[in-house]
Amino acid sequence: MNDLLLVIDMQNVYLPDQPWACETAARTKENILKLLENHPKDQTIFTRYIAAEHPVGTWKTYNELNRKINENPWMNELMEGIKEAAESYPVYDKSTYSSFQVPAIRKAAQKADRVILTGVVSECCVLSTFFEGIDLGCKLIWLTDATSGLNPILEEETLHILQGLSPLHVEFLNTEDYLSNR
Repeated sequence: MNDLLLVIDMQNVYLPDQPWACETAARTKENILKLLENHPKDQTIFTRYIAAEHPVGTWKTYNELNRKINENPWMNELMEGIKEAAESYPVYDKSTYSSFQVPAIRKAAQKADRVILTGVVSECCVLSTFFEGIDLGCKLIWLTDATSGLNPILEEETLHILQGLSPLHVEFLNTEDYLSNR
């Protein structure tokens, strides 16, 4: 199967005790690393959210509110373990929530049979990528234990909303089930 593995924004700012901490980020990181061991390098892409230099509209306010995070290089780096793994893959910076705003990612997704969604934050960047992927006509796989929201309640609420789009647009799997059915 020609699956594009998309690893969204696994940055330090989402670690415990950081401003945008995702409670299940450690589990998500562990499962992404398992996926990387078993997925073709030429079908894997990483993203990082980096604030735009010249934001427009509401993004100006967003950048003002998050100035300390945006200006801290460590918070914007990929997490330990992910950072080292990503050295063998393309890593694209984006300044919007959706990863599909990056032309190279959009192009790769349109060549893939399915797009595997992993990373953070379930109810923000992963969700935005999800909806744009549907609009592009992509078949999506949402790996429930390789995505993290700010907390498990928000993760569940996000999945609850998306259930109506299954099975046509999305299939929900955990990492083990995905790997065993590849």
